[in-house]
Amino acid sequence: MHRELRFTPTASEQLSAIENNPALKSVLKQVRKTLGYLETNLRAISLQTHKYESLTSRYKREVFEAYVQQNTPGAYRVFWHYGDDETDNKGKRIPIITIIAIVPHPDD
Repeated sequence: MHRELRFTPTASEQLSAIENNPALKSVLKQVRKTLGYLETNLRAISLQTHKYESLTSRYKREVFEAYVQQNTPGAYRVFWHYGDDETDNKGKRIPIITIIAIVPHPDD
C-alpha cells in the first residue's frame, strides 16, 4: 500500500539541515531510501521498525522508530506515527504517515 508522508515542522527542519550539509551526503541518501520504504513497504527488513514507547505518551498515539543506518555510531533514525488519514475530492481515503523526527539515535 502506498502511503503519503507528512512532516512535522521539526522533521522538515531536520531534513533540510541534512540536505544542506555536504558532510551528510551519504546520510541524506540513506534517509531518502528509508522515507521511500515508509511510503511503499513498511515491512522492509532494513527498516527494523518497532514501537518507541517513550514518545507514545507525548504524541497520544503509537510512535515508531525506523532505522536509517545500522552499526554506525550515532546512527540516524526516523520517528513516525500513522495518520491522520485524509480523503481526496472523490472520497477515497489517503493513508498518511507523519514523520516526527529524523535524528541520530538518541541515548536512552
